[in-house]
Amino acid sequence: MAKIDENFMTLCREILNNGKEYENKNRGVKRLQIPSYTFRHDFSDGFPAITNKKLYWKGIVTELIWFLRGDNDVKYLNENGVKIWNKDAYNWYKKHGGTLSFEEFERLGEGSVGQNYSVQWRKFNGNTDQIRNLISEMKSDIMSSRLKVNAWNPSELNETALPPCHSEFQVVGVPLEDGSFGFELHWNQRSVDVFLGLPFNIASYALLAKILENVTGYKALGIEGTLKCVHFYDNQYEAAKELISRDPNTHPNCEVTINPLSIETYSDIDDIFSNYRSSDFKLVGYTSDSEIKVEMLAPTS
Repeated sequence: MAKIDENFMTLCREILNNGKEYENKNRGVKRLQIPSYTFRHDFSDGFPAITNKKLYWKGIVTELIWFLRGDNDVKYLNENGVKIWNKDAYNWYKKHGGTLSFEEFERLGEGSVGQNYSVQWRKFNGNTDQIRNLISEMKSDIMSSRLKVNAWNPSELNETALPPCHSEFQVVGVPLEDGSFGFELHWNQRSVDVFLGLPFNIASYALLAKILENVTGYKALGIEGTLKCVHFYDNQYEAAKELISRDPNTHPNCEVTINPLSIETYSDIDDIFSNYRSSDFKLVGYTSDSEIKVEMLAPTS
């Protein structure tokens, strides 16, 4: 069994067995929720790609590249066949007086989502490049307790299509027995759509850790998520039950590989991120059960 599946199924059961149901005003549906959960995965157990349902790897890679490039227009995503932010971009467009239907807007293939993760990571308050600073500071002192990136900017929460759900992450240095250093990546998440969002978030932060490993030379050891408002939407209840009924022993652990040419050829991080392609990142040995289709709900207010 892939370790990630064991951990994920444990969380799913916890919500189904002990969650409390209430009406979610932001989306006009019910959701089943537990207050908090801590998720941890060590890379000694492979890369945390869930196998009990198919993981949208291309979307994970493309979105992370989009974030790292500091891009807040869905054009790049759509050019690469990834449409996961289109509904949020459309809501942002409508909020600012747009009159096109969603179908017409989506055909345009572009549109801003405001001051999103990308902007906060690379241009916080317009001039702070947190990712560049993080990499520089990791190289300077991996044991620093200041290796943090914050996406939660109170002054700009009303200037984005969707306030950040995963609000910050921190690199935590770890001394190793051979005298070298590794690190863990810890993230905080204020709200967690467990069925659709969390497998995506887990794999994305794991991939980010692997990218930082390649850029800095320090070994990525694992990830940990501190999760709040951990929930299923009511259109996910049956899908979650189907997922935990699947045989967790079918698929082995997998690993991620990163094309080293995209690291070694370029000296500046902007050159690296602008030249990344989704094909530079591969899941080796990944197999999965079939997809379980559930509609992603966009905020209505």
